[in-house]
Amino acid sequence: MFDMKKVGKRIVQLRKENKITQMVLADLLGVSFQAISNWERGETMPDISKLPELARVFNVTIDDLLCDSKGINLVKDLVENENLTETKQIDKEEFINVAPILTLDQADRVYQKIEGQLSLKDLALIAPFISQDIIDELAKKEFEIRGLKGLATIAPYISQENLNAWAEKEFKLHGLSGLTVVAPFITQELIDECAKQELETNGPKGLTQMVPFISQEVIDESAKKEFELNGLRGLASIAHSISDNVLSECARKSYEANGIQSLVSIAPFIEKEFLNEMALDAISKNGIREVITIMPFIDENLIKEMVTK
Repeated sequence: MFDMKKVGKRIVQLRKENKITQMVLADLLGVSFQAISNWERGETMPDISKLPELARVFNVTIDDLLCDSKGINLVKDLVENENLTETKQIDKEEFINVAPILTLDQADRVYQKIEGQLSLKDLALIAPFISQDIIDELAKKEFEIRGLKGLATIAPYISQENLNAWAEKEFKLHGLSGLTVVAPFITQELIDECAKQELETNGPKGLTQMVPFISQEVIDESAKKEFELNGLRGLASIAHSISDNVLSECARKSYEANGIQSLVSIAPFIEKEFLNEMALDAISKNGIREVITIMPFIDENLIKEMVTK
């Protein structure tokens, strides 16, 4: 893509050489003062429609204005013939370089004339500049060939409806872990629904890779169900994500039914104060040997107190 910093410096240089202020240049081009400032700082580029005007103001060529960057010929073709009716097939590298300064309609027209296949990396570079219909069409082809993995780089630009639909298909084929590559871009409702189904099929272990994206409510609900079925050991793989209240509730029930040793599998994740409380209770009932297995997770001062006694 165009080196915006380099182009920005060139605009500053030409403006100063012509003794024109940013405000005057903004008035001449019919843009805001902030737009000129952004161009010169290299944060944005002039729209392609402004390039001929800018070149005329400075009495230079578009080539000079854009520092002879790759894509100059395409820019000049678009300036002279916006519809590109006579233009031959366009090199994809030229399009990628020029895309940020094109209008959506121009980008779509240029895309139709690209020569050669676009890689996933190429698609990610042009996705912000082409229309939704084209992006979704490209995404559909990638999904049919590579599944969700093929959509990872362009997921932010795919329509929500299509991305969710393809994620559902992927889930049915490969389970919840198949959604990780696009998890930040699919809806919470879909993730939670798939997580519930995964829990029924594969238990908490099936949730592990997607835990950061599953809602706390569903994680806690899943934890309670798994505890009723398999006790605390069933929670080990997701214990770090269960809320303190739910984990403490399950831990207390397990302690009351099976003693302090039943807490070992999730001891690192139980609130220390709560674990200390249960440890003291266990010692008062059965002596210090009862808590040897969880000593690494108990407060140091409490251990010293127990040893002293």
